[in-house]
Amino acid sequence: MSATARRAIERKRPASVRPRGRRRTKGPSEKIRSLAAISLANKIAYLKLSDLTGPENEKAQTFISQNLPKRTFKKGEVIRPPAQKGPSLSLVLSGSVNLARAAASGTEFDIKTVEAGTLFGDVPSIGQAMFGARATAGETTKIAFVSESDFDRLCTISPTIALNVLKRVGPRLADAERKHEQSQFQPVTSRIAALFLKLANQDNQVVGYTHQEMAETLGCYRETVTNAIAELKQDKLVKVGRKRITLIDADALRKLEMV
Repeated sequence: MSATARRAIERKRPASVRPRGRRRTKGPSEKIRSLAAISLANKIAYLKLSDLTGPENEKAQTFISQNLPKRTFKKGEVIRPPAQKGPSLSLVLSGSVNLARAAASGTEFDIKTVEAGTLFGDVPSIGQAMFGARATAGETTKIAFVSESDFDRLCTISPTIALNVLKRVGPRLADAERKHEQSQFQPVTSRIAALFLKLANQDNQVVGYTHQEMAETLGCYRETVTNAIAELKQDKLVKVGRKRITLIDADALRKLEMV
C-alpha cells in the first residue's frame, strides 16, 4: 500500500480508533524530571566559600562582612540580587535556600536545599549558572551578594581563591567535555554502559526504568536503546528482566564506557 493510500485511510478512520502515540507536548516523564533534578543538583550551588578561601582566611571574611550588600529574606521569599549591572553570586550567610525549577506544566521540581556558606548564581566566568532554577528562602535567611567586580577584589585580597576556583571548576569542565564527546561520537552501547553504571544500586542492578525513559535520558530513540541492550545481553554483560537489569560484568561495562 502506498503512503498516499495509508494517509487517506487514516483520515477516514474514526478518532476513537486512531493509534494513540505519545504526546510530545506533554514533556518528559516524572522519572526523567527526577533524573534532571539530580543532574541540576550537581551543577548548581556546588561551590562553598570554604572551598575557595580555605579554613582560615580572615581578610576574605572581613571583606565580605564590611563591603558586600546584604539582605535578610523571610521563609518562602524569592531570592533576587539587588539591581546592579552584570551577573552576581549569592552567598548564604545564615539560614537555608531551596532551589527548584518549574516544568512547562507549572509544577515545580525540587533540586536541593543549600545551607550557610554556599554560593549560587549566574556568573559564567567562574562556572556558576542557575539553569532556570529559582531560589527561595527555606527559613529566615541572610544573603550577601557578590558582583563580578567584588569577586575580582576578593581574588586580589586572597589569590588562593582564584587558584581554588580553577581546581574546582577545571575538572567539571573536563567532565562536561567528556560527556559532550560521548553524545556526539560514542556508540549507544557505550552510552548505555555509562548510564547503567551510574544508575546501578549496591546490588549492581538498575531497577524501575523503562527503555523509553532511558532513551529520553540519553536523547535517542527507544528502539535504539532496546537494540543496544540486546547487544549487551548477547555479550553476557547484563541480564535483562522486567524493569530490572543486572550488571553481570561491571568491569567490562567500564571498559566499554571508555570506547
